[in-house]
Amino acid sequence: MYLFRAPNCTYYTRICLPKELRDRGFPFDLKISLLSKYRGEAVTRNASVTLVVKKVLEGVTNNTTPEAFKRLVNQDINDTRLSFSSSSSHQAPSRSTEITQEEKRQIDLMQCETRGISLVEALKRFIESKSKESVRVLTVQQLKQRTRHFINATPQDLVSDITSASALEYRDILLQEGRSVKSNKEYLAAVSQFFKWCCVMLHTTSNPFVNIRLNQKKEQGNDAARQRWGRLELKKLMSSAKYGEKEDDFKFATLLMLYHGLRPSEACQLALKDVAVIDSHLSLNITDSGLGQRLKTLASKRIVPVHPLLISAGFDVFVNKRASEERKQLFNYRPTNKNEDWSRQYCQQLGRLQITLGMPSGSRPTAYSFRHTFIDEMKQQEIDESIVAQLVGHECQSITFGRYGKKYPISLLLKKLKRVKYEIETQIVALIQRV
Repeated sequence: MYLFRAPNCTYYTRICLPKELRDRGFPFDLKISLLSKYRGEAVTRNASVTLVVKKVLEGVTNNTTPEAFKRLVNQDINDTRLSFSSSSSHQAPSRSTEITQEEKRQIDLMQCETRGISLVEALKRFIESKSKESVRVLTVQQLKQRTRHFINATPQDLVSDITSASALEYRDILLQEGRSVKSNKEYLAAVSQFFKWCCVMLHTTSNPFVNIRLNQKKEQGNDAARQRWGRLELKKLMSSAKYGEKEDDFKFATLLMLYHGLRPSEACQLALKDVAVIDSHLSLNITDSGLGQRLKTLASKRIVPVHPLLISAGFDVFVNKRASEERKQLFNYRPTNKNEDWSRQYCQQLGRLQITLGMPSGSRPTAYSFRHTFIDEMKQQEIDESIVAQLVGHECQSITFGRYGKKYPISLLLKKLKRVKYEIETQIVALIQRV
């Protein structure tokens, strides 16, 4: 930015625009008359004009067009010139401010940006950004719904207006609404992730949720009991005539979760090519390389040996039969609804079966509880946590094993896997339909 005097002795200010804007078609510079032939007066006016242009530049977004930018600059410069008053000032042509509806929308948005971006607009951009990542549709929806809950709960409108006091007030609102500890933590985590993104985008200088903690005790009783299947519940399920009538897809998917710790979606999305002999052992390749396959985390990608019980129950025969039919998927389950959930059909089948067995909704274990049951059994067998982590697809928390340790061989994993038993093995083998 610098002053220069035109041949007619009138002073102008010249402001060069950033290269990233020039590359988008914005002008190389702005030349603005200061309506004065006296340098001292021009210097004072130059400060006012420069500040106006600076605020407009701060409001430029990726969607701002050069035309909308020029209109807003001209409009604000014309308003600023009205404050110029001296005998030396002369009338200069007004800068054009004719504007289309679309340009008006962009100008309104830019003016909002100079004051600070609104929570609603920031959330819209945050969700658009997350949607472009390799994130499940359901995860994006939950982030939007939980962050929207905060926005509706706070009286503030702008991102920059949210303080740690606002965050603490929101925490208190969550505690009063009767959710579980886990749900409250997920709500706070979602909003904190939103404000972390806002910091990166320079919409605010700090994350107001970074030090907000829940000192809420976890509920005991039913919530704790639903974390796993009890032996009596497993026996009731596996020995029932209704379970015996189920198709092999349902039975083997259940056993993959119960004896290997697979998540429901991991079991239901298995492709035939994911079942193979690795290091002389029939194994499962838990991966996201197939069409529509997804994994929760990077650590979820793993190789798991098949438990001997499934071999005894005819799992290898089942796999070979499906291969002879030239199928691509191991089971008949397919991703459904807008979340493309592989396990939805299985979970519905399990829920209906549980109802017929007298297990009411809200007080029974779930499909995901098979995974909790497996992990708990491994823990009761005093199997090293790093081995369990590799089997179930968790990140190893130990610095030594997590950073420096190599993967355990299939043979060792199988040796530890054989120790998982639920005292229902005889019923399982008898009920699996041989083909």
